[in-house]
Amino acid sequence: METLIQKLEKSEVKLTVTLTEEEMKKFRTKAVLDLQDKVKVPGFRAGKIPEDVLMGEFGEQAFLSVVLEFAVSESYEEAVRKEGLRPVGYPKMNIVQQDPLKYEATLPTVPEVKFKKDIQSVKVSRQKPEVKDEEIQNVLNDFVKRTVEWKDVVREAKLGDRVEIDFEGKDAGGVPLDGTSSKNHPIVLGSQSFIPGFEEEIVDMKMGDEKDFEITFPKDYHSAAFKNKKVKFHVKLNRIEEGQESKLDDAFAQKVSKDEKKTLADLKGEISVELGHQKEHEEDTRLEGEFLKELLEIVEAEVPEVLVEREIDFLIERIKADLEKRKQKWEDYEEEMKEKGKNIREELKKPALEQVLIRLGLERLFELENPEITEQDIEEAIEHLVGHYPPEFQVMLKGRYAEGSQEREGVKSGVRLKKVVKAHTTHDTAH
Repeated sequence: METLIQKLEKSEVKLTVTLTEEEMKKFRTKAVLDLQDKVKVPGFRAGKIPEDVLMGEFGEQAFLSVVLEFAVSESYEEAVRKEGLRPVGYPKMNIVQQDPLKYEATLPTVPEVKFKKDIQSVKVSRQKPEVKDEEIQNVLNDFVKRTVEWKDVVREAKLGDRVEIDFEGKDAGGVPLDGTSSKNHPIVLGSQSFIPGFEEEIVDMKMGDEKDFEITFPKDYHSAAFKNKKVKFHVKLNRIEEGQESKLDDAFAQKVSKDEKKTLADLKGEISVELGHQKEHEEDTRLEGEFLKELLEIVEAEVPEVLVEREIDFLIERIKADLEKRKQKWEDYEEEMKEKGKNIREELKKPALEQVLIRLGLERLFELENPEITEQDIEEAIEHLVGHYPPEFQVMLKGRYAEGSQEREGVKSGVRLKKVVKAHTTHDTAH
C-alpha cells in the first residue's frame, strides 16, 4: 500500500492511497466470504460458493462494491495510523481507479497549535479579596428580611405588605389568556416579581376590594406571545399582612443559628469568613477567565470548519437547555432573532471559534507544561462539586464521576487548568 499526503487549508489533508494487486486479492476473498452467507445457490454448499458464481448471482458491479467497501474501510484506517494523522471528522472519498484501488480521502485533522509569544510570559495578577463591613451588614439585612414575621392587618395595602390576590387576564376582546390567572396568589408589594406596574395597582386596595386595570407587557418580555401586549386584569384582594422585622441583637443571632450561646459578634465573624471563601472562589474564577482571555490572544491554529460547526451545535444545545430552565421556547427565541435580522449560527460562529481555539491552546499548554495532578486532587474537586447537595444525593452524584466517565475527564481538565493558572499567577501587593 502506498500513501501520499497533501496538506490543504484549515488543517485539512488529502490522503491518497494506492493498493497492490495482492492486497486487492485479499479484499476480494473477504467479499466472497461475506456474500456466501447471504445467498443460496443450488449445487453449492454454504460457504463453498466460488467467486465467479457469486458475481453472477449479485452482478459484477454489486460484487465489486462489496470488495471496495472492505478495501477502503480497512486501508483507510491503516493509512491514517501509518501517517500519524488525527482526524476530527469523516473523510470525503473520491475513487480514482477501482482495480487496483486508488482513492483520495480529504479529511479534517487536529490542527498544529503555536503560540505568538513565549507562553511563560503570560501572567495574571491575583488580588487579595477584602470583606467590607457593609457587605456583612447586607447579609444580616437579608437574614432580617427572610425572617420577617407576618401578621394580618385590616387597612389599605401599601408597599412592603404581603398580600394574597385572585387575578385573571383577558385580551382586548375579553378572551381569557393562558398563564394570566391564579387564585390566592401571594405577593410582596414592591418586590417587582410581577410585570412592571402590576404591584402598584394593588396599593391602596382594601381586603375584599376588586379592581380592573390594563397593563402593557414589556417589549423584551421572555414570551413572544406577550411582548408589548395590552392585557386587561381583574383583581380581587383577599388578604393583607404586615411584616415585623427582628431586631439585630444577640437574640437574633441565636434565632437564625439555632445556637443559644451565639452572639451577634460571633454571627458577624462567621459571615465574614464565609464571604471571604466566596470572594476567594470568585477571584479564582476571575483569574481563570483572565488567563483564558490572554491565551486566546496568542493561540495560532488553522481550525477546520467541522470543529467550529460542532461547537456551534453544542452552544445551541446549551441555549436550548437554558431557555427550558426559564420556561421559554426555542421557537420564540428563533423568531426574536429573525426579527432582529440575525442568523443564530452566524452569530455563534465567532464565540464557537474562540472556544475551539482556547481548547486547542489548553491542550498544547498541558503538553508543554504537563501539570501534575493526583487522584487526591480529582477526588477533592469532586467532593467540592457534590458538597453543595444534600447528603442523601451525594453518593448517587459521585457515581457520575466514575473512572473513565466523561464527567471525570471534565474534572481532570478543570484541575489541570487550575494548576496551570496558579503557575502563571503573580500576587498584586497593592491590594
